[in-house]
Amino acid sequence: MKRILQITAIAAITVLFLWLFLRNANLREVGQILRTTEIRWVAVGLAINFTALVLRTIRWQTVLGPDDPPPFYPTFFANTVGYMLSTILPIRAADVARPALLARRTSHRFSGALGAVLIERVLDLATILLLFVYFSFRRWNEFSRDPQIAPWFYIVRAGAVASLLLLIGLVVLIVSIRFFRGSVRRLHERLGRFVPVRFRESWMHFFDTFASTLEIVRNRRAFALVLLCTCGVWFCLTSQFSFTVLALHHPLPWDSSIFVTGITTVGLAIPTPGGVGGFHKACQLVLTHFYGFDIDSSVATAVLFHVVGTLPVLVTGLVLFVMEGLKWRDVTKQG
Repeated sequence: MKRILQITAIAAITVLFLWLFLRNANLREVGQILRTTEIRWVAVGLAINFTALVLRTIRWQTVLGPDDPPPFYPTFFANTVGYMLSTILPIRAADVARPALLARRTSHRFSGALGAVLIERVLDLATILLLFVYFSFRRWNEFSRDPQIAPWFYIVRAGAVASLLLLIGLVVLIVSIRFFRGSVRRLHERLGRFVPVRFRESWMHFFDTFASTLEIVRNRRAFALVLLCTCGVWFCLTSQFSFTVLALHHPLPWDSSIFVTGITTVGLAIPTPGGVGGFHKACQLVLTHFYGFDIDSSVATAVLFHVVGTLPVLVTGLVLFVMEGLKWRDVTKQG
């Protein structure tokens, strides 16, 4: 019964957001817009997205073993299949599937690989927050003076301030763990008292694994490579939107990619399969309220942007999944 209720709720949320996204659209006109797409720019966007996947793999390799990284193919395989599962499932499956798949094919333990995933998440969160703060303050005066945009920009301004505070808090946390590990560990242990007894050992082991992974900063070469890959990943993830609007003959300023990518990332947090509905509505809101798109153009752009952002991971992940003869229990079972 619980499973049925979950599936029903997810289906209802998906239908709701799709309805909100399409309710005023002329689908025939949307199809006409999509037929004018320049395939060369779509191809560039797809290649950029695949490049981000390769850079994510190199970064994960480096975090996992600065001096002795795991082989590229098993890491790429675990990375790609994990992100593919997050693309088709209404949950963030990659965070658990990637370590599980890697642990089954290399000598790395599941817990250690999970700690490395958390480091990646911290880096990605810090990067998207920094980019969003940069965009907001760059366009602060321009958007706040436009009478049509200003009411919506108040929400963005509040988000920018919250992002800045969260970014500062994140930096303080990492610095505290790095230089005051014992004190933070004791605090973490106290918080663990609220965790069920059977999970407390895992609670502390997770902290120790994460804290030990931070030691990568001692290896300057490895740490520089991780930062370089992170910059490359987010350059790719933001650039693919620019190529999407170029493909639809509606170019926008480059920093619009930062804005759209940041807002659609929030849309992906809505528990629908592959972000369908939530991603599209978030993209549509930005395009119509900040960049003057009509409904049909916003629908076409959001659909194409979603295809460009998911197709390389989806196709590559499914191919690898089939080639390796995987089953669902292989993904969920920890190494």
